[in-house]
Amino acid sequence: MISKEKQTPLKWKSLKTLYKILVPILLWIVVIPGAILSCFSSREGSDSRIICISITLIALILIVTLALMNRRAEKRYGYRAYENQFIKKNDFKTALPLFVMLLIVVLPFYVLIVTSLKSTIEANNIAFTWWPTQGIDLNSYKELFTYGQVIGVTMGEAIINSFIYAIIPTAVGLMVSALSAYAFAKLEFKGRNVMYQILIMTMMMPGCVTMTTAYIMYDKLEWTNSPLPLVVPGCFGAATTVMFLREYFMGIPDAMLEAARIDGAGKWKCFFEIVLPLGKPALIAQLILGFVSAYNDFIAPLIYLNEPQRYTIQVALDFLNGAIPDQTLIASAGVFSLAPMLLLYVVFQKRIISGISMSSGLKG
Repeated sequence: MISKEKQTPLKWKSLKTLYKILVPILLWIVVIPGAILSCFSSREGSDSRIICISITLIALILIVTLALMNRRAEKRYGYRAYENQFIKKNDFKTALPLFVMLLIVVLPFYVLIVTSLKSTIEANNIAFTWWPTQGIDLNSYKELFTYGQVIGVTMGEAIINSFIYAIIPTAVGLMVSALSAYAFAKLEFKGRNVMYQILIMTMMMPGCVTMTTAYIMYDKLEWTNSPLPLVVPGCFGAATTVMFLREYFMGIPDAMLEAARIDGAGKWKCFFEIVLPLGKPALIAQLILGFVSAYNDFIAPLIYLNEPQRYTIQVALDFLNGAIPDQTLIASAGVFSLAPMLLLYVVFQKRIISGISMSSGLKG
């Protein structure tokens, strides 16, 4: 008896392959961008809007035609008879939207890097080019530090300030948050749940609500125009870090801590010799995420720092953007400030992913 798959004509097998590949491409790359671009008016004398509408309509017609033909083939031969092996291994409906989102995320970084490699004339030209047509020029990276000395803002000093203002509160605050998370997760004391609920409630309050009162308080303490408002508050920990570490520490078996207490270990010894080593993935993840957040902070340094020699890299970038008309220098400064974060992610990406897991395999 001849199987149904052998009776299926080759044209219907080819149709299934075309349907699985072309429909997502037409939908995510042609129809949706074409529909969005069709909403914008074109320049005088240009037919770009009409072209976008025409391409979108043609793509829709092709999608409908392929869908009808595919439905007819399914009724006549069955779905499994002409399923292509390449299609089974590659889910285009899932991959194409991710590819489009990847382009949206990567494109600004590409434009930034390419602009930093252009010559001054080409970068400041109104007509944008996707590649340095006049050759790759690295002078902007050399002039970035010398030009900064002229305007009073040096990128080297700014990035050193950013590291100092970010590392100290992140490291000290992480230890304080770990102690609080350990107490909320493993210690029994009166009012523990109420205190934890109040701590979580503080996360609901936006930072802009307390910005004015915080500035008045720091001004009364004569901390303004100094790094103290950037460093000292972070040393007391963060509610989000406490919440994350508490959930992670709750995955540590209580029997392990009870066995340590039977052997004579106290609360501090249990924390430093059991909880911290087992919570190392979560601690490293929170350390990296906290450092990135402090490094990228712009509002607080802008408010509290008035002298250029104390600027962080983010405030220095804003200052350069307003003081320097050369786009290559601005792009070079952006790449320079972005490089530490990219390097940090490349080196610690596995630890970040493993640290996000709440239980990390401790339960069971």
